[in-house]
Amino acid sequence: MKKGNEDVSLQEVSSGQIVLWSSLLLIAFGWIFWDFLQRQFRFAIEQQADWGHTLVIPFIAGYFVWLCKDRLLEYPFKRAWFGGLFFIVLGLGWYSLCALGPTSMHHHNLMGLGVSCTFGGLVLFIFGWRAMRYLWFPLLFLFIFGQTVSDRFMEIVTFKLQDIATYGSYIGFSILGFDVTRAGNTLELFYDGKSYPLNIAEACSGMRMLMAFLAIGVAMAFTSFRFTLNDVVRVDENNQESGFGRAFNVLKSFLWHVWRPALLIALTLPVAVFVNILRVMTLGLLSIADSGFSSGDFHTFVGTLWLIPAFLIYLGLVWVLKNIIIEEDEEDEPVYRPIQFQGSAIRGFVIAVFLLAISAVIFQLGANYLNVILHKNPVYPRKTFSLLPVETEHWKRQGKDIRFDAAGVEALGTEIYLSRTYFSKDKNMPPLQLHLAYYTGQVDAVPHVPDRCMVAGGFVPLTAEPLTLAMEIDQSAWFDDPSETLDGVPYQVVAEDSEIVRLPFGDFELRTTEFSHPQIGDDHVFAGYFFVANGKTTAYPSRIRFLAFDRSSQYAYYCKIQLTIRGDREFTIDEYIEIVSSFTSDMLPEIMMLLPDWAEVLSQPKI
Repeated sequence: MKKGNEDVSLQEVSSGQIVLWSSLLLIAFGWIFWDFLQRQFRFAIEQQADWGHTLVIPFIAGYFVWLCKDRLLEYPFKRAWFGGLFFIVLGLGWYSLCALGPTSMHHHNLMGLGVSCTFGGLVLFIFGWRAMRYLWFPLLFLFIFGQTVSDRFMEIVTFKLQDIATYGSYIGFSILGFDVTRAGNTLELFYDGKSYPLNIAEACSGMRMLMAFLAIGVAMAFTSFRFTLNDVVRVDENNQESGFGRAFNVLKSFLWHVWRPALLIALTLPVAVFVNILRVMTLGLLSIADSGFSSGDFHTFVGTLWLIPAFLIYLGLVWVLKNIIIEEDEEDEPVYRPIQFQGSAIRGFVIAVFLLAISAVIFQLGANYLNVILHKNPVYPRKTFSLLPVETEHWKRQGKDIRFDAAGVEALGTEIYLSRTYFSKDKNMPPLQLHLAYYTGQVDAVPHVPDRCMVAGGFVPLTAEPLTLAMEIDQSAWFDDPSETLDGVPYQVVAEDSEIVRLPFGDFELRTTEFSHPQIGDDHVFAGYFFVANGKTTAYPSRIRFLAFDRSSQYAYYCKIQLTIRGDREFTIDEYIEIVSSFTSDMLPEIMMLLPDWAEVLSQPKI
């Protein structure tokens, strides 16, 4: 009788109905997580070399589900009320906290954790715990490899991989018989009496190859060495061992099943690093024939070309691991199984869609009440940086502006920049190099600062940590803005060429590091920087998020202003501060004429 009641409670659903209700569920899902999803899509499109593979990951995860469809459909799906709703609410709450809470938590990957938890909760709620025995891996694969990793996390690994790629290439060139020197992440090849510098930029660190290879490695490990929990815990019926002995056998069975896929995944790191070293060496050899081969589109083409032998090496490793132990493949004959649910399938989808829709409305109301704008629109400079005056009352440009190649621009992270050298017309001072780099609309961008980037160029820091030093800016011509304020405080303005220029709020300080370099003898270099962000200043990169990405602001930008001077052994940091203070006093109003007028930006109507 009980069996008959269970049969009556089963509902068979067509694949068309599943597609229809899943589509409605995805629409509701996209509604509440639109900010995260559109930003992730933009990362994948705009940074295809690094994150283009994230667009393919959902299809690979779907293929994993397809591989285990027979086992999934073997029994009817049973909705998991408590577990599913718990993870859905937990994910929605975490995402809301990251999006609407403190600025420090408004982070792409932290928000992605909430998105992943909610999506996993939806799957658990609709299909139940038994289905999760087969769906947990595709979901985990989607969550890990389907989103962009923030620069703030990536840089932890990237700089180490740069060092490995540089050192490995140095060893490789030495084995080939080349005269080569290494300074930081820069190699210098000597061939036929000429010098060929090769800079191992962040783009050459191999991080993009590693991320793609990790995804490929996990996918191939799953498809090549598939096993289920039943395969691990399967015990002979005649086995009369005690509980401890049986547990030991289960552990031994688990290790037996998992060692090959685990080894295959672990091998992705050395394969990616090794192939990246060969790629860097290839670019170095090609630069001897033509320096243009090591930059631009050809540089990208060579990197893409090396993915082919890298993939072949990996296929070879898969073949070796599969043939170390010959196992009989048990191929199940395809059997048609209907899609069945215990209880009403439509009810589960309706509840999930309703819950997401209500959450989306509440989330939007909360954002409006707290005056939180999630999507930051870009705001661009009023004038191109090349229009910065080449001569002022006390300073004049020396030589031509420095332009970076494609790899340099990619490492810098922006195409809006200026690198120019000035010399003093009044005093016998060493030349000063001004570097401006402008960023807008990038919530998780990491500023490129000399205490990291110059070290990669072979400079040796002589101070353990950057020093924060106050500049003595001449403010005698500054006066209060009669009409515009920021947070209730009048802007400081200066009259420049019959135009009123608003100056940024804050303390004018420099984060300064002293460097030496093997190629400049006893001379040393002082490099300092500060930022202008949304009408305010700071010398600390960590504070950019709190200035440029204020929750209530619709627009966001920041500009790095870097001042570098090379002096002899007698040149002191006090002299450096005196020179950059004099230069900034002259040039800051000119720079602010190029940057957005924040009072005008805030006066624009909200979109």
